[in-house]
Amino acid sequence: MAEDAIRQVFLAETKELLENLENDIVLYEETKNPELIHSIFRYVHTLKGGSGMAGYEDVYQFTHALENILDSVRNGVLPMNDLLADIVFASIDVIRLRLYSEEDPAKMEEKFNVLKAKIKDIETILQVKDEADIVADTMEEEKASEPQPIYNFFRVKAKFREDIFKSGIDPLIIMEDLASLGMFTELRVNRNDVPLLENLDPEKCYLSWDVILKTKSKEEALDDVFIFVRDDNDITITNVTKNYVSQPVIEDVPKLGELLLSKGMLTEKEYEDVLSEHEKTKKKVGEIAVTKGYIEENDVSLALKEQESIKKHLSTSTLRVDAKKVDNLMNLLGEMVIGFSGIKRIAEEIEDEKAYRLNNALYGVDRIIREFQEHLMRIRMVPIGPVFEQYRRFIRDTAKAHGKTIHLEIAGGDTEIDKTVIERISDPLKHLIRNAIDHGIESSKERLAKGKPQEGTVTLKAYHQEGNIYIEVSDDGGGIDTEKVLQKAITAGLISKNNDIPLVKIFDLLFEPGFSTAESVGDLSGRGVGLDVVKTNIEALRGSVEITSEKDKGTTFKIKLPLTLAIIDGMLVKVAHETFIIPILSIIESVKPAKKDIKTVENKELVVHVRGEYVPLLMLHQEFKLPRTIENPWDGLVVIVESQGKALGLVVDELIGQQQIVIKSLDREITSSRAISGAAILGDGTIALIIDVQGFLNS
Repeated sequence: MAEDAIRQVFLAETKELLENLENDIVLYEETKNPELIHSIFRYVHTLKGGSGMAGYEDVYQFTHALENILDSVRNGVLPMNDLLADIVFASIDVIRLRLYSEEDPAKMEEKFNVLKAKIKDIETILQVKDEADIVADTMEEEKASEPQPIYNFFRVKAKFREDIFKSGIDPLIIMEDLASLGMFTELRVNRNDVPLLENLDPEKCYLSWDVILKTKSKEEALDDVFIFVRDDNDITITNVTKNYVSQPVIEDVPKLGELLLSKGMLTEKEYEDVLSEHEKTKKKVGEIAVTKGYIEENDVSLALKEQESIKKHLSTSTLRVDAKKVDNLMNLLGEMVIGFSGIKRIAEEIEDEKAYRLNNALYGVDRIIREFQEHLMRIRMVPIGPVFEQYRRFIRDTAKAHGKTIHLEIAGGDTEIDKTVIERISDPLKHLIRNAIDHGIESSKERLAKGKPQEGTVTLKAYHQEGNIYIEVSDDGGGIDTEKVLQKAITAGLISKNNDIPLVKIFDLLFEPGFSTAESVGDLSGRGVGLDVVKTNIEALRGSVEITSEKDKGTTFKIKLPLTLAIIDGMLVKVAHETFIIPILSIIESVKPAKKDIKTVENKELVVHVRGEYVPLLMLHQEFKLPRTIENPWDGLVVIVESQGKALGLVVDELIGQQQIVIKSLDREITSSRAISGAAILGDGTIALIIDVQGFLNS
């Protein structure tokens, strides 16, 4: 039993670990940040230890060999090139299959053996290299007391005289010579000394540089770069290799000064000077360092963010809970809300002296239920960033397979959304990303011909607005060819040739089942089973999707989703003999219109004049084919609702009141109306339909 528990914990944690490992490898390929190599190594090391404890001996042996290779990468012996990255990705795939798949063991063993052979070849190369290094070391007269890394890291600060151009020297060429010795892993250009444009003298040098150079060269080679400017310019070169080669385990949150020193932003001398000033004046360390010109304010901000991140990592205490248990709690809360609504309804019918005390008690219970709901929702809410991150490898692999270079940009990754929504949005997002790679972003040759960067960009963005969550999938490709879409639609018989169709409707054609503009069927698209699936899945979540596109600028798919699928605040309204619910977050106001405020447009469409604007009107009894109970709009009430900047007036008989409701989904066989997003059970046991404002506006 204990072994089973260990395995369950290991399997649960390893899913996230493998995703993080994939993301860090893709990020390293994009940024070449050496810090990520240490992170990749630690993930594999953790995987090795966990698989051994959980009893997966084959995974343990395999990851042990992989760890040895990554250790050589970490120490600079091996480069993290495309071949090695592909091997690590393939290793992740095989480990996933081994741990989570029911695939035939014989096929699994075959895949394992192929990878083991590749890893064995790399280990053989490393062994030969190690033996050669040992022979070379024995020939040296003096040995270093500690093994020296192949790569050195130097912090170089270069501030040139303002009149340096007069001597015929270009500082930029000097910095380019410095870059030729290795690679800048950090680069800061100080622009604070640059004057306003009207005061700018083109014959003066105002900029200064602060860089971290990763190089195999020794400090003497760096000195040679500055040989002609070293004496009369402010040039400092500091060896900070120890801060980048070894990663000490953090036992406590480092102080700001210590963090600036460890990252090479402050030298030992500068650090001591700042501390001395701090002890005398009690001013903040960051403020002193900026005032003295040792660092910039941006450096302080970055260090403070890292300090806060370390603090959160050390202080956060988490408890792993089965998602089913949280779902059960949510279901119980829903039943509690329905039961409370029934009791409240009975209390409203009581007219004796105890009614006041009962209503007061119910008010307290209502407050507790709402707090309970809020805290439970926070448990269910998780950041969408990890979902976005998992697409890094998908984009890398698919773009590479089709000869394109594409990178992923993420915005709003800390935006939180209901876990249930996240689980169900993954496939639609993958469809849209696949669409962007195949249809949206051009080949490198086409992009260069258009004057674009060779590398394309897919952007995933999330944010909260109007009580909903919005997710945008954008690309910087060629945009949607509307003429091509129209021709395909006419050929398919979706529209007639003479129709004058607005742009929004043209884009909507892309969501038609079986519709595709691809010339041929490929691995990614062309079969017409992409965007219609996206729309169906999103609408099943009570969401919507819209498209904006501009030729040669790119395309954006904007998805609107509810924050939660469980409980909302709604306004109950009466229409004929039926009760409907309008989400509170969609309501602007309710008005009793005067007869003079109601106008008719083109003898058919009704509008109401509200606060200087005309708002379209809908008679709900007509929309839902209910008996007429009011003859004219001014005989009822108008509820003004809004979504995505568009307003609409819904004519109802009366307002019943505000209430928390538990949303129950409706099968499409019951209703296919886009104006209905679900139903709710009221306190008296009756069922009320929930109005989808966006659905009304779209239809």
